[in-house]
Amino acid sequence: AIPPQAWLATFTRRWHANPDMCQTIDPVSGHSARMGVLALKLWPDASRDLLVACLCHDLGEHMTGDVARPAKRDPELSAALERLEGAALTDMGMSYDLTPADQRRLKYLDHPDAYLWVQHHAPQILNRAAWQQALAWLEREWVEMHP
Repeated sequence: AIPPQAWLATFTRRWHANPDMCQTIDPVSGHSARMGVLALKLWPDASRDLLVACLCHDLGEHMTGDVARPAKRDPELSAALERLEGAALTDMGMSYDLTPADQRRLKYLDHPDAYLWVQHHAPQILNRAAWQQALAWLEREWVEMHP
C-alpha cells in the first residue's frame, strides 16, 4: 500500500520563505514533475534512479518546510535539515541511492526549475545579483558536465 504520508507530502508548498515568490503556489509535486521532464529532455538516457530521485527528493520537506537557500549556508542547519528530510524519506519508504553523476544531475535539475519558475512568475527580479549568479552557475555547471 502507498503510505498516505508520501502522497500528502507532495502538497508541501515551495517558496513560502521567499518574500518575492511566496505569493506563488508551487507544490513539491509540480516541482518534482518538472524536474523529471527536464531530466528526460536534458538526458534522454536518464537512469530510473535519477527519475525516482526527481520525484522524491523534496518529499522530506513536509517535516521542515522549504527552507530558503541563504539559511542553508549554515553548515549545522544544513546538516540537520538533511538528516530530518532523509529520515522522513526513509520513514515514507521513498529513499533512493544515486551514483555521483546522478547526484550532480539532480542538484543541477533543481536550479533550472527554480530559475524557470521565477522567469514565469516574477521575471522582473531576474536582474538581481543572486539570480544573475544563479544563471551563471547553471551555464558553468552545464559546460562542466558536458566537456
